[in-house]
Amino acid sequence: MMLESLIAYAERENLGDPDFEATAIHWLLPVGMDGRMSGNPIPLYADPDAKKPQPKRLQRPFTSPNELNQGDKSHFLADSLERALLLPNPKAPEKLESRRQPHAYFKRLLNEAAQSCPNTAPRLQAALCLLNSPEELARVHAAISELKAKPTDNIAFQVGGMSFLEDPELREFWRSRRRALRASTPRSKRVCLATGLLAETLDTTEKIRGVPGGLAMGTNLISFDKDSFTSYGLSQAQNAAVSPGAELKFRSALNQLIADGLRISDVVHLHWTREPVLTDVFAMVESADEASVRNLLTAPQTGHAPSRLVANAYYAMSLSGNGGRIVVRDWLESTVPEVEANVRRWFADLSIISPDGTGTESAFKLGRLLYALVRAKIDELSPQLPTQLLYSALRGTPLPLTALAAALRRQQIDAGEQPNPARFALIRACLVRSTTNSNNQPNQSAMTECLNPDSRDAAYLCGRLFAVFDRLQYLALGSVNAGVAERFYASACVTPALVMGRLFRNSQFHLAKAGGGIAENVRKDFEEVACALGDKFPPSLDLEGQGRFALGYYHQKADYRRRTAERREQHAEAKADAVV
Repeated sequence: MMLESLIAYAERENLGDPDFEATAIHWLLPVGMDGRMSGNPIPLYADPDAKKPQPKRLQRPFTSPNELNQGDKSHFLADSLERALLLPNPKAPEKLESRRQPHAYFKRLLNEAAQSCPNTAPRLQAALCLLNSPEELARVHAAISELKAKPTDNIAFQVGGMSFLEDPELREFWRSRRRALRASTPRSKRVCLATGLLAETLDTTEKIRGVPGGLAMGTNLISFDKDSFTSYGLSQAQNAAVSPGAELKFRSALNQLIADGLRISDVVHLHWTREPVLTDVFAMVESADEASVRNLLTAPQTGHAPSRLVANAYYAMSLSGNGGRIVVRDWLESTVPEVEANVRRWFADLSIISPDGTGTESAFKLGRLLYALVRAKIDELSPQLPTQLLYSALRGTPLPLTALAAALRRQQIDAGEQPNPARFALIRACLVRSTTNSNNQPNQSAMTECLNPDSRDAAYLCGRLFAVFDRLQYLALGSVNAGVAERFYASACVTPALVMGRLFRNSQFHLAKAGGGIAENVRKDFEEVACALGDKFPPSLDLEGQGRFALGYYHQKADYRRRTAERREQHAEAKADAVV
C-alpha cells in the first residue's frame, strides 16, 4: 500500500520523467562564443531574500548513481565543480587525480552531443574550448574560489546567453540516448510488487536522494546484498521485484516529498494526500500558526470545516538512512477528516494557562515542544521521541512515557527558572491522553488548563502546596540565592513525604514573618490546600503523579502572577483617580 500510494501521488503530480531529474544547481557559468568566460559565475537561488538561500532545483539529465559509483562517469550538462571543471578540493587535494576520468567523460558527452545536434554544436564547441584550455580553466577556478563555492556544488553552462539545461535539442538528444540504452538492456519478467502486473523487472533500483543518515550519492529503498536475504535463487532487487515504470514513479515521489519534508535530527517526515487539500494539518503541527490553530479548534462550534469533508486518503511516513539503505521509521494511512480531528484534539490537549495567568495557550510548535525538553539541542533526546510525538498528534494516541519523563527531568533542573509553558503543556497532554484500562478510556484524573481548586488529587495538591511554600518564603525573605524551588523541587515531586513535612514546619516561621494583606491571602491558600490534603503526604509519586505535581505547582504559580498583575492594575487605577 505504501508503494501504491506513492505511485498515485507521482501520477497526480505528473512526476516520473525517466530521463531528467530535479537537482539543486548552485551556479551558472556564462561563456562567450569565443570559448572564454564572459562574466563571473552566477549564483542560482530559489529565494535570494531568504535567511538561508537555497539553490534552485532545475531539470538535469538523469544519470544513475550506480553508474557514477564506478568512478569514471559524470552527469551530462551540469555536474559538481570537481567533475565539470576539475576544481581541486583544498580539503582533499589527493582526490584530484580520481576526478580526471569523470571530467574527461563530461567533455566526451558534450562532444558526442555536438556531433548529433547541429544547431547547438557551436555553443557546445565553445564550452569545450573553455574546458580544454588550461589558462581559461585557471581563470574560472580563481573566480569560483573567490566566490567561496564548494567543490561539491553543481554548476551548469550558459553559452551565448542560453543555458544548456533549457536547450530542446540537447534534451531530445539525451532522451534518444537513454531510449537506446534501455532497449539494449535485457530484463526478466516477474509480477511487479507495486502494481501486481506482469512486467519486466529491475535487478537494481535507483537511489533516493536527501535521506538523513544515508549516503551523499543516495540511499536504496529496495536492496539485497547478502545471501541470507535472498530466496528461490533470486538475487539483488529481484527478491522484491518492481517494474522500471513503478520504480521511477515511487522514487520520483519520494525525491520530491523528501525535498519538502520536515527534518528533525536524523529523520525526515513526509506526508501527502490522495487529492489536494487546502488545509495542511501536518504543517500546522510543525508551525502551529495561531490563526490556523484557532480556526481548527473552533471548527466544530462554527460549522466551518477547515477542509473538504470527503473521504480523502491521508498518508505520512518517516524515513532515516542506515548506511546505504532507507529505514521506514513510521507509516500512517488514514483520512483527512480523521487526521484533522486528531490534530484538533492535539492542540486542545496542549492548551494550558499562560505563565502570567491571564489567558491560555495552545498553539505550540512541534519544535518548541521538543526544545522544552532539552538543554540546548534536540539531539539530546531519544532518537524515536520526535517521531513518536508527531504521530501521536496525527493518530490521536497516548504520548510515550519517555516524553513525560524528559519533561519532568528538565523541569527538575529548571525549577528555579522562568516557567516554560510548552513543557507544562506537554506534561498536561501526556496526562490527558494517559489511559487507565485496556479499553483505552480517558483517565479521569486528567488535569485542567488552569488552576482547579476542586481537585482532591494528592499529587496535584502537593504541587499547589509547594508553590504556596515558595510564595511564603518570598514574602518573608524576598529574593534569595537558592529558594524553595531550587533546593527542594527535585526531591519534593518524587518523595513528598520526605520533604513536605520539613517545608511545612518552615512555613510556620514564614507565616509569622510575612505581613500585610498579600500574606493573608497566601495564608488562606495554605489553609485551603493543607486541609484538602490532610496529613497524608504520598511517600512517593510515579511519573504521572510527578506530572500532576508539576501542573499543580505551575497552576498555583500562574494564579499568583495573575493576582499580582490585577493588584498592580488596581493600585495604578486608584493612583490615577487620586490625581484627578
